[in-house]
Amino acid sequence: MIEAMKEIGEYALEKENKDLNDFVSILVENPASNETYKHVFCIKFVSCQDSFEFKEIEHQEYSKEKIVKYLYKRGSSNGPDITPTARVTEIKKTFSNKIIGWFSKPLKKAKPILEGEEVQFLELLGKCIKENEEKIISDLEPKVNSIDAKENSILTLVLEENDLTRYVGDFEVFRKILKNNGASKFYSKYDIISKADDKVCSICKTHKEVYGFVTPYEFYTVDKRGFVSGGFDQSKAWRNNPVCLECALKITAGKEYIEKYMSFGFYGFNFLLIPKLLNNSTNEDLFDTFEKFNEKKFTFNKEYKRFLTANENDILDILSEEDDYLNFNFQFYEKSNSAYRILLYIEDILPSRLRELFKSKEIVDKKKIFSNYFSNDTEVKSIQFTLGNVRWFFPNTLDDPDLNKYFLEVTNGIFTGTSIDYGFLLKYIMRRIRKDFKNENPIRYSLFLGFQMLDFLSNLCLLGNYTGGNCVNSTNLSTLLGDMAPKENNGYEERANVVFSEFEHFFNTDAKKAIFLEGTLVQYLLNIQKFQRGSAPFRTKLRGLNLDERYIKRIFPETINKLEEYDANYYKELESLISKYMIQSGNNWKMSNDEISFYFVLGMNLSNLLKSPKPEKEIKND
Repeated sequence: MIEAMKEIGEYALEKENKDLNDFVSILVENPASNETYKHVFCIKFVSCQDSFEFKEIEHQEYSKEKIVKYLYKRGSSNGPDITPTARVTEIKKTFSNKIIGWFSKPLKKAKPILEGEEVQFLELLGKCIKENEEKIISDLEPKVNSIDAKENSILTLVLEENDLTRYVGDFEVFRKILKNNGASKFYSKYDIISKADDKVCSICKTHKEVYGFVTPYEFYTVDKRGFVSGGFDQSKAWRNNPVCLECALKITAGKEYIEKYMSFGFYGFNFLLIPKLLNNSTNEDLFDTFEKFNEKKFTFNKEYKRFLTANENDILDILSEEDDYLNFNFQFYEKSNSAYRILLYIEDILPSRLRELFKSKEIVDKKKIFSNYFSNDTEVKSIQFTLGNVRWFFPNTLDDPDLNKYFLEVTNGIFTGTSIDYGFLLKYIMRRIRKDFKNENPIRYSLFLGFQMLDFLSNLCLLGNYTGGNCVNSTNLSTLLGDMAPKENNGYEERANVVFSEFEHFFNTDAKKAIFLEGTLVQYLLNIQKFQRGSAPFRTKLRGLNLDERYIKRIFPETINKLEEYDANYYKELESLISKYMIQSGNNWKMSNDEISFYFVLGMNLSNLLKSPKPEKEIKND
């Protein structure tokens, strides 16, 4: 990841017209943080032998070409910046804190790295500024106050010497201070210095001065014994991860770019989507895609598909169109105060893998039971697979903090092609369905989300420990399904076979078919009870949808008897079909309670697909 971060940093710096061979060019910031900064007020001095004289306040138009000359680098909000160039807020306060204030604490801190004559130069300049404080303020105020109130300004120093005007950035002493400030965070921590000369940088593999505290994220620290090789001597931390200044600055720039353009939200998590080019070339179009997407300037085509979330645009469909000249790394993380914790890191996902995911999604989404999840004369609603299906069964809740971990594990399996245990998924699907059933909430939505998730994973051959058939060949799916509406001359077996053919990898045993059809029969009974009595007492017989083989076989005749009691047993053909599959399935189905319950609920919720044309009396009751 560090290498990819460095490459992204190089692109970001070049885009900003930074000279990769000039550390100062990389470190310096644009003092004009937005377009309102149109003015620069220069406090001009002239050099007179061994002292300075204040000459005037010069009002200039801001120039982007002079960014390195201004040599601005933001410091603390209430104290001085890294150099005596500042953004003006209230002029007296800015001059006092940012200019006069610079010649106290920052200068004192910089003295150890400066030569004697450099210290003398800065002290004399600071003395001149302090002695002329009232004059400088009196000249500054009317000029600053004369500009448009909607425009902002910058305050800096210039020195006139032998008819030559020199800005802060023209003096090596200020450049040295800026460079040291930019580098110090990489080698100075805990009041310890960790750096070494003429050592091999772990990134660029060249001999340079290297530093020991270069890390883009806070999960790597050397404040604990286990993080320092060879003992607890923190000054030797450079041996763990020696990085030169040039690479450190590129990594830092890469981190900033990634966090700005490649950071996304995802069901309560944050993640970074970090591309790595495989041919060591920069692809500006790829970076342009990230930038436009982040800035909401991207135009989506009509066929655009969501995969990460159902409610927001996500970038994966766009990136799946790339060729395999790059791969993607996903870093899911959480931040708490200053702590940074990586929750999941997925490496080397090719665009072709993303295309596989979208292909499977397209197959599943087009199936009639999902594309026509709800329909009436005026409206059709569909269920489309996204990772939101997975999140539905592994929500972020304090009741079970492991659910977050399981959600990320399933996400990892989907991206990397790692199998996901079928029984594990059924457990949590049925947990959600049973909860809905217990609370007398509709179970249809949870059931369909779960079935669609299993179907999606089955198409990718990712269901581990599943005894189903081979993966579906998707070429004839639409032909297999045809029109889901029942046909007048078709019996229950023909209509059931439409469903079984569409999902042949799920209905590969007679036991599964029997359970499914019995769920359908029970739903017909519940419908009749609801119509005739206004309630469905047989619902209590379903044991909270915690069913097993023995109980499925037990309630089958009970269901038939109830239909006879209501004088509404219109389903003898269906009952015969169930009996046939029951006999063919034998005993010892080797199915878990969760799987049996799932197929039963599936039959209940797809019962409308098996309805046959009926006499008027039956229509009223069903």
